[in-house]
Amino acid sequence: MIIGNRYELHEILGQGGHGVVHRATDRRTRTQVAIKFLHANVAADPEYNVRMLREAQAMAALSGTSAIRVHELGAEKDGALYLVMELLVGKDLSHVLASIEARGARIDPRLLFEFLGPIVDTLEAAHQRGIVHRDLKPSNIFVLENGGVRLLDFGLCKMMSAASLTMDGMVAGSPSYIAPEVWKGNPRILDHRIDVYSLAAIIFRSLAGRVPFDAPTVYEKFKLATTGERPSLHALRPDLSPLIDDWVRQALAVDPAMRFQNVRGMWNALRGVIGTTPSLRAPSPTTSVA
Repeated sequence: MIIGNRYELHEILGQGGHGVVHRATDRRTRTQVAIKFLHANVAADPEYNVRMLREAQAMAALSGTSAIRVHELGAEKDGALYLVMELLVGKDLSHVLASIEARGARIDPRLLFEFLGPIVDTLEAAHQRGIVHRDLKPSNIFVLENGGVRLLDFGLCKMMSAASLTMDGMVAGSPSYIAPEVWKGNPRILDHRIDVYSLAAIIFRSLAGRVPFDAPTVYEKFKLATTGERPSLHALRPDLSPLIDDWVRQALAVDPAMRFQNVRGMWNALRGVIGTTPSLRAPSPTTSVA
């Protein structure tokens, strides 16, 4: 099947609730790309088309960062939109962590710094441009086979200068990583600090081998995240400084006013705490993702 008189579709690479991504060949350049389409049941919905437009705009605005690169936003003859992006080779962070944990180990913080440093840079650039990602989770961080990382899926991104597309009462994001204020279902109160929380939750999960608030039901996750005591990372990773728990309490604070106010402050504080751990002061050796 040929799309836009240019792209030859191949196999499905992945899909979510609203979209599907195919591998494709660009017949003009003879290069491989990834193309995202909306599922047929939402493709005619103006809201989802606006979301795809904003996704393309967000990625274009972040050109030169570690956001996944967009080549084109196109439309089929029936008006259905599609998004042409770079094709990535490697593993997402959830699979990287699973590979490490399958060996009975936990990720070395120095390797985590290598993976997440560019993501912090990208989020900082996004927030400066009024873009909130809103769906940070390990599966949306991709570790490239030949080095480097990409931040994926801006489909739920919030443009602070644009009208909200999320209706009151709706909770958007992944339950294990969304900030407490997201659970309130009022999109007008959300700002870049929800990304600060979500990235901190990713860091906690990566280092601990479990999410901060692990519960069998979504309701129980909601109660723990919004009212529960912040968990001890030091208890799960005794090799880290006890000061790590002070970082957790601030990074995962229920009240956004008590949280680190930007991703850079949160990241620098983490590096400061990790630097107090004697075994981690030596220069990092060459590491492998596999």
